[in-house]
Amino acid sequence: IYKFKNNFFVRALSEKDMKGNYLEWFQDPEISKYNSHGKFFKTEKYYKEYIINAINSNEMIVWAICSPNKKHIGNVSLSHIDKINKSADLSIIIGNKIYWSKGIASIVSKKLIDHGFNKLNLNRITCATAEVNLGMNLLAKKLGMKKEGLRRKSLFLDGKYINCIEYGILRSEFYK
Repeated sequence: IYKFKNNFFVRALSEKDMKGNYLEWFQDPEISKYNSHGKFFKTEKYYKEYIINAINSNEMIVWAICSPNKKHIGNVSLSHIDKINKSADLSIIIGNKIYWSKGIASIVSKKLIDHGFNKLNLNRITCATAEVNLGMNLLAKKLGMKKEGLRRKSLFLDGKYINCIEYGILRSEFYK
């Protein structure tokens, strides 16, 4: 468990998180607008298997983001952990909308990036997002990530194709 000054904390995602409103996040069009969860609705069994796989995996880390009152409000993760090339992909979802735009995403993401560099010996962490996803684009910049590429018209959202922006940060850049 990592605790923060604002009394928020992160911990490993667990099966008990299924008891809250976890599944509802992925069925809410506003919450899942910029991720694949909103395109193909999944069953409770799917998410239970995902959590079990996350717990047992050496290729991903999923932390539950918790409010001061111990409520599970989101997840932050490193996935596609590549032990040879020392890289991983960062993603985050804040499922409880009252915690949007409060700076929580940057605090927990910085901690996970630090964990990736210092505990997993990663050298590079990336993320990719829709060009119109202002929140994630802003987060990537706050984390010190650099724009590395643009996948033209690679995402289909709201009836049209849009660009996807790729960001990355190296260990040496994160600690400057």
